[in-house]
This record gives sequence, C-alpha cells and structure tokens, in this order.
Amino acid sequence: MNATLDDTSRRTTSRRRLLPLAAILVLMLTGLGANPASAKPQQVPFAAVVAGTLSPTSPTSFALKGTGLATQLVLVKSYNATVQITGGDLVNGPVMDTLTETLTAPNGDSITIRCQQVAYPVSPGSPVLIGSDKWTVIAGTGHFKNASGSGTGRTVADLGHGRFIKEMTGTIAY
Repeated sequence: MNATLDDTSRRTTSRRRLLPLAAILVLMLTGLGANPASAKPQQVPFAAVVAGTLSPTSPTSFALKGTGLATQLVLVKSYNATVQITGGDLVNGPVMDTLTETLTAPNGDSITIRCQQVAYPVSPGSPVLIGSDKWTVIAGTGHFKNASGSGTGRTVADLGHGRFIKEMTGTIAY
C-alpha cells in the first residue's frame, strides 16, 4: 500500500511540476499564432503602369479613367483619378497639379494615392504634357486596408486627343 501511495504522490508532484511548463508552452504557441493585424506590415516594391482617357471637368480639373498592371494588384481593373491644377500655365508650363488616384484590383481591393506633380508641355503651346510627381498612399481597402507607402511617377498626357499613360514606382506596406 505504501508503494501505491508513493506512486500517487510522485504522479501528483510530477503533474504539479509539469503544469507551469504546460502553461508556458500554451502561451508560447498562442503567441506564435498572434493576430496578423498586430503584425508589422511588410514593405514591398510597388510599380504600376496605367493608361486611358482624360477629360476636362472644369477649366482647372480633369478626370482620368483607365486600366493597367501593377505589382501587388497584378491587374488594375480600374484606374480613376482627379487632377486639380494648382498653378502654372497650361500653354507654356510648368503646370502644378494634385492628383488623387485609385487603383482597383479585379477582386475589388484598392489603393488610393495622392501625388503632387509638375508638368511641362513638350514644346510651347503643345497639348502634350510630361509630368513628374511624388506620391503617397492615403487609403486602401480589402487587402490594402491601412496600407502606407510612397514613390515617384511620370505621366504623359495628350490633352488634344484625351489620352494619358502613367508609370509609378516606389514601396508600399500592408
């Protein structure tokens, strides 16, 4: 009977010793599976090329609509932008403007960026302008909710034919 009592006592003592270890193990495993929302966003390269149509919406603003390709989005199902001219001369340049651009993937996830651009006519009086800009991510939806990032861009806008093409490079975190 003493042997049985000693075995029971040893098992109880072993369980008491193992309980804190088991609790630590559970906490460690729970920590490894932490909520992805609390994980630090990863910075990745971002590049896009979009093209489409542009149309004046007032003497100092334009609407751009198009499609294209972008890393992280793959296909840009829709590109929608507003351009607000903030200063300068459309005929002789330079022209300063602010663009608010939304790139939307086929699944509906989107990235919205704002850029400050300076554009010059290819020659005085030409309806073709070439602009360079600096952009910053200001919003995102779906996979890109809480995204951040920045970069540079280049735009060629043909006001005479109502067409544009834009290239962007930089980094985003999401």
